[in-house]
Amino acid sequence: MKDILKKFGFLVLLVTTVTSCDLDGDLENPNQITVSGADVDLIMNGIQLDFADFFNAAHDRVNPLVRMEAMTGGFRYQTANSPQDANGVWSSAYEDVLVNAETMITLAEEKGLTTHIAVGKILSAYVYLTLVDVFGDVPRTEALKGGEGNFNPVADGGESVYDYAITLLDEARTELAKTGTAAGGALSRDIYYGGNRARWNALANTLELKAQLNLSQVPARKAGADARITALLTADLVDTEAENFTYKYSSTTVPVSRHPLYRQYYDPIRGQAGGYIANYFLYELFQGKVDPVDPAVTVQDPRWRYYFYRQVGSIAQALAVDPKSLGCAPGAPPQHYIDQGVKMFCVFDPGFYGRDHGDGFGIPPDGPVLTAAGVYPAGGKIDNTAVTNATFVGTTIQGDGANGAGIQPIFMSWFTDFMRAEFLARNGDAAGAKTAMNDGINKSITQIRNFATSKAQVLSPGREPSTTAYLAAVNFVYDNAANKLDVIGKEFYISAWGNGVEAYNIYRRTSAPRDLQPTLQTNPGPFYRSYVYPATYVNLNDNASQKDFNATNKVFWDTNPDDLK
Repeated sequence: MKDILKKFGFLVLLVTTVTSCDLDGDLENPNQITVSGADVDLIMNGIQLDFADFFNAAHDRVNPLVRMEAMTGGFRYQTANSPQDANGVWSSAYEDVLVNAETMITLAEEKGLTTHIAVGKILSAYVYLTLVDVFGDVPRTEALKGGEGNFNPVADGGESVYDYAITLLDEARTELAKTGTAAGGALSRDIYYGGNRARWNALANTLELKAQLNLSQVPARKAGADARITALLTADLVDTEAENFTYKYSSTTVPVSRHPLYRQYYDPIRGQAGGYIANYFLYELFQGKVDPVDPAVTVQDPRWRYYFYRQVGSIAQALAVDPKSLGCAPGAPPQHYIDQGVKMFCVFDPGFYGRDHGDGFGIPPDGPVLTAAGVYPAGGKIDNTAVTNATFVGTTIQGDGANGAGIQPIFMSWFTDFMRAEFLARNGDAAGAKTAMNDGINKSITQIRNFATSKAQVLSPGREPSTTAYLAAVNFVYDNAANKLDVIGKEFYISAWGNGVEAYNIYRRTSAPRDLQPTLQTNPGPFYRSYVYPATYVNLNDNASQKDFNATNKVFWDTNPDDLK
C-alpha cells in the first residue's frame, strides 16, 4: 500500500495541499495543480475510464478459477495464481477509482453537482463490494489517508466494507432523488448511461440487491437481508436492455480502444491468436444439455456462435494446418477424469480447441487453430460455419468481425432475473424461480443476438440453435432437480460469459455448476475461495500479511460448506 500511495501522484499532492500549513501564503507554485483548481468533469471522466479498467482486472483474475478462460499459469492453484497477478486489481481500485472519486465528490459537494456525487459513490460502492468478493478483508477506513501520513492502512472486515458500500448506494439514491435546481448540473460526459439519472438509480438499487444476496448467506444477516431483497425486487432495477451496465469499446487503433479479448485473439498479423477459452465452457455451450425426448441427442446453447469463433472446422483440419499445433493427446484423458465421468478433454469436434483447467504445459504453435472469442462480448467474429464443414479454415486477424467494438458486461439485465430466481428458490418458491430463470435465459439470448446484429454480425438462416429446444432441456432438468439452485446457478454462470466476477460469486453461493472440469493434475491444492493478496499490498504495508496459500480463505459471506474444486 505504501507503493500504491506513492503512485497516487498528483492526487496525493492534492490531499497534502489541503492539509498543509500556510507558509507565507504557501509560496504557491503556478505549475502545481491544487484541489481548488481541479476540474470536476475531467476527474469524473477519468474515474469512468479507470472503473472499466478495474472491472477488467478483477474479471481477469477470477474467471480462470471458474473455467471461463483456462487456468494455465500452473498445475496447482498456488502456482497458477500469484500475488503479483493481483497488483493490477489493487492499483486500479485504490490508486485510480477510489482516491479520485473521493477527491471528485468533495469538489462536487461544494458545487452542488448531485449527479457527479451519486455516480462517484455508486462506482466506489461497486469497487468496494468487488474488492471484498475477490480478496475478503481489505483496507477501507484508513485506505486513502496517505495525505495524513498513514502509509500502512489496516484491513477492515469484509462485512463492514459491505455495509459501507451499501451506505454509499443509499447516499447516491438520495442525491439522485433531488430535482430542479437542487439537482445541479449534468455530467459533461457519461459513457455508461448518457446522463440518465433514472438508470443510475436503477443500478444503485441493483448493486444493493447483489450485495444483499451475498449478505443473506450469513445466518445472522439473513432475515434483514431477505426483507431488504423483497423490497428491492419491487423497485426500479436493471431489468431492460437499455439499463444494461456496460463499458463500450471502439475499433480505433490510436489510442488503442478495442476490447482486451479482441486484442488477444485478433492480432494485426493473421493467425497469431493467443490465450485459451476453457474446454469445460466450450463443451457446455456446444453439447452440454441432453434432449429430454431423446437422451442420445445433445442440445446446443443458442449463444455459442456469438460467444466463440472456431478457426477450423475439425481437429483433423487443425493438424493439417500444423501437425504440431496440439499441445495434448486427445485420446488419452487422465484417470481421474475417467473416474469422475468428465466428458471433455484436450479438444473436441467440430473444431473446438481450448485448454483444460490447470494445464500448465508450454504453448504449441496453435495460434491459427485455437478457438477464439466471438462477437459477444469481445467484438470479434460470429461463428457462421456449418458444423458439417470439417475442412473449414478461417484464421483471425485484426479487423475481423466487429473490429474489437465489444463491451464489458459489468451488470446485464438478465443477471437481475437470475438473482431473483435464486432468491425465490432459496425461499421455497420453485415455480416463481423457474419463471425468473426462464426470463433470464430469454433475455440473455435475445439481447446477445441484438448486440451481434448491431455489429453487423448476423447468422445465416437456420444456423442459430433453437431457443425452444434449449429451454425445454433446461426446464426438464429443473423440474427433476432435487436442488433447484443447481440449475439456476449453472444457467446464471453460462449467461455471465465475459463477467468472471459474477460467475465466481454464483459458484461460491450455490456450488453450481457442480460438474466443472477438475484440474489436469491431481492434488491441485484447495480451490481459492478468495484470491491471494497482491504483492504490492503485503510487501509494502507493515500491517498486512499474506494468506495461507494452502487454505481456502473464504470471504465473510461464503458460508457454503461444499468442497469446491
